[in-house]
This record gives sequence, C-alpha cells and structure tokens, in this order.
Amino acid sequence: MNKIGASLTPTEMVIVIILLTFAVFAFLLYRYLCHNKGDYRTTGELAPGEDPDEDFGNQAASEKKEYFI
Repeated sequence: MNKIGASLTPTEMVIVIILLTFAVFAFLLYRYLCHNKGDYRTTGELAPGEDPDEDFGNQAASEKKEYFI
C-alpha cells in the first residue's frame, strides 16, 4: 500500500495545502459573517437592556430644552 503523501509530488503537495488553507479560511469567514449579521448600532440607539431615561436623567437643570414644532 502506498501512502497518500508519497504519491504526490512536492508541487502537488503545495497546491493541496494552499487549497485546504483557502477552504478553512473561507469557512471561518462564512461563520464570522453569519454570526455578526446585522449586529450593529447607530449612535442614537441604546444597547439592549439600557434604560433610555437614565441617559437623560443626569443632565443639569440649567440646560436649555429643545422643542420640536
């Protein structure tokens, strides 16, 4: 019986290693993109579990209020 590595030339071994590395990298990139899909917040949004009143409750009373017409 021949070993699998013994039947490949050094050039073929390099090609196989590069292809395997590319496949692993593609799989890890796919997992990363699926895991972080839609996981972003704009500057106006609070993180989940934060109280929106807490952010504005600590402001000084001397600040001007904004009125939207």
